[in-house]
Amino acid sequence: MIELSEAAAIAIHATVFLSRNAQEPQSLKTIAASSDVSENHLSKVLQKLAKAGIVASVKGPKGGYYLTDAARTATLMTVYEAIDGPWKPRHCLFNGPRKAPCCCAMRPMLEQINRTFYEYMTGHTIDKL
Repeated sequence: MIELSEAAAIAIHATVFLSRNAQEPQSLKTIAASSDVSENHLSKVLQKLAKAGIVASVKGPKGGYYLTDAARTATLMTVYEAIDGPWKPRHCLFNGPRKAPCCCAMRPMLEQINRTFYEYMTGHTIDKL
């Protein structure tokens, strides 16, 4: 019901890992091992996060990735949207266009899930997890 791509999940875990290990840049290999994810997939995710200004990298033998200063207090929603784009809550379980207005029997549950997700993602920052 909540659309959260694997890439967004990787991004959230990677940024929290970087926040907890901020004393020095972390290698791609180390970050990937921390969440047991593919280095190739993580590399693509980190490129998007770098483009969004959330992470930066240092080249060389002691190089790696680190959180930018501004990103330390960024919300989880900021990280999510850097990967998946603007969050769009779902209000109906049906997919595709509907001919009649939706009167989804599950709407109250979906609204509660949407509200909980939104509050959690906007109420928690990377540095506080």
